[in-house]
Amino acid sequence: MYKLIKTLPCFALILLASCEQSADEPVRKLNDTGITWGADYPKEINDDCSAKVRSDLLLDGDEFSGDILPFQDCMQGADAGKQKPAFAYQKMSASGEFLDNKTEDWACVLDKVSGLVWEVKVGMDDTYGNRGLHDGDDLFTWYNARPKMNGGAVGDWNARFDQCTGYTQGQPMTFCNIEEFVSRVNKHGICGFQDWRVPSRAELESLVHFGRTMPAIDTDFFPYTKNNFYWSDTPVVGQPAMAWAVSFQFGFSAQMKRDNGRSVRLVRTWDAQAEAVK
Repeated sequence: MYKLIKTLPCFALILLASCEQSADEPVRKLNDTGITWGADYPKEINDDCSAKVRSDLLLDGDEFSGDILPFQDCMQGADAGKQKPAFAYQKMSASGEFLDNKTEDWACVLDKVSGLVWEVKVGMDDTYGNRGLHDGDDLFTWYNARPKMNGGAVGDWNARFDQCTGYTQGQPMTFCNIEEFVSRVNKHGICGFQDWRVPSRAELESLVHFGRTMPAIDTDFFPYTKNNFYWSDTPVVGQPAMAWAVSFQFGFSAQMKRDNGRSVRLVRTWDAQAEAVK
C-alpha cells in the first residue's frame, strides 16, 4: 500500500489530509455542476441564484417556509463564486504546449480541477472520417478484449461498418471500435502523449456542465460535441451486453448496447512530475 501511495500523483490521494503540490499541478477532485440559477418551491425557476418558498403556492400541511436559498445547488461550492471556478480548463497545442485560452487552434484540454487531459474533436459535417483521426462525426462500438475489465464479454469488434477515419474492410486495426481507436491514437500520439484511453463513466461525467444543454459542456473548450452519447469504458454490472455512456445533450448517463455506434472522447491522467522533465 505504501508503494502505491508513493507512486500516485498528489491529486489522486483523496483520503490523505494534505500533501505537497506544485502550483502548476492539477488537483484531482470533482468539478462543480455549473448550475448558477435557483428554483422557487414548489415551482418556477429563476435566472439568477435566488429562491424562496412561495407561501401562495404551498399546499395545505406543507412544512416548508421561508428562504430555501441556502439549500440550492447554486449556493454550494465553486458555482457560488466563493471558491475557484467550477470548470478550470487550459488549452494545449498538438505538440503538448500550453496555450493562451483565447487561441483558436488547440488539440487537447487540461482540466485543472480533475487533473485529466482530454482529446478535442475537430469540425463536424455529418461525414465519417473526412477530417482525420479526431473527426467529431466518427462513431465506434464498445469493445474490450481484457477479461478483467470488460464485464464478462468483449463487446462488438465492428468489422462491418465504415463509421470512422481509416476504416478498411478486412483490416482489423482499422475497425471502428473504441479499443482500436485508442490504439490508433496512441500510435500517432496527440499533444505529445501516447497513453490515451477511454474514460471511465465518472471521468466522463466530470465534463458535464449542467448549466448548459445541447450540448451540456463548455463549448469554448470542447467544440464539435454531439448532442448524443459518448462511450465510457465502464461495463454494466451483470449485463455483459451493455456498457455505460454519457449523453451530452442534457448530461445524463445510460446503459447502452455495445453494438451501438457512439462517439468517444479520449482522456489521459496528468502527471506533473513526469511531464516536467520532458
